[in-house]
Amino acid sequence: MLHKNFQLHLETTNRCTLKCPACPRTVWQNLIKQPVKKADINLDDIKNFINCKSGQHVETMLLCGDYGDTIYYPELFKMIKMFRHKKFKIATNGSYKTREWWTELNSMLTKDDTVTFGIDGLGKENNKYRVNADWKSIETAIDVLSKGPVKLRCQTLIFDFNHEKLDDIRKWAENKGMEWFSVKTMRFGIDKGLVPKNDENVLAHELYKDEYEQKLPMEIEPQCLSACVVTADGYFMPCDWIRNPLTFYRSELYMDKKKWIDRLKISDITLDDAFGVLEQWMENVKQKGRSGNAEILCKMKCRSC
Repeated sequence: MLHKNFQLHLETTNRCTLKCPACPRTVWQNLIKQPVKKADINLDDIKNFINCKSGQHVETMLLCGDYGDTIYYPELFKMIKMFRHKKFKIATNGSYKTREWWTELNSMLTKDDTVTFGIDGLGKENNKYRVNADWKSIETAIDVLSKGPVKLRCQTLIFDFNHEKLDDIRKWAENKGMEWFSVKTMRFGIDKGLVPKNDENVLAHELYKDEYEQKLPMEIEPQCLSACVVTADGYFMPCDWIRNPLTFYRSELYMDKKKWIDRLKISDITLDDAFGVLEQWMENVKQKGRSGNAEILCKMKCRSC
């Protein structure tokens, strides 16, 4: 299953300063009216987890969180130093860190690393989805990193408020020395007004359909190898997409924890072991698709088109 140059997705922390409407941590807090319990990935567990045959093929570490932002991970610098023989891809909102902090990070990164800033608008426009973002500190981060060897990218999610301003964002990003790209999204959150009026900006192939509630046979091609993630609370999760509280707690992964999640605690296993369970999960997903019992999210994300 594993190929060379494998990218391991790590959610280093669930800490974040933003309150994006469709972020799983925001959804969770709105559901239970309590903040998400803080969790940070254990470095020793990660080190032992990839100390195996499969781990030798991990060329890149993707530091991107569902619940948090890796720049708020207390041991980020220590992690980079520990695994400096790997490449790093960092995804961040870029807010509230000092020039000194970014300067120290910059000193650790190389031309083989990438930092991607999630920016959906310029100035206050960015806060329309990325609630509580701090534009001044974002510009500081970009200014510091642009002087280093690291590759900078700017990702813009397409919403109703920005889909006619994409060219302005692109020009701004490129002027800052960043590679810019936009992403069609289903991430509309609570505010349905975020939905682009132009349907071409929506990921149509991922839209919910009433037929998915029915037990209709469907060929599923699991994308788990590219969607799996190590979570901040120390589990190897077969599917990154399913982790939103609205889908996770209804999923087989959670409903049958003993068979799946309980076997995937990274403090107890290696990446070799995790991939063994992942293969079983993927075959299970395929079989459920053929019987008509696949998860709705699997039908939306991984159906054979």
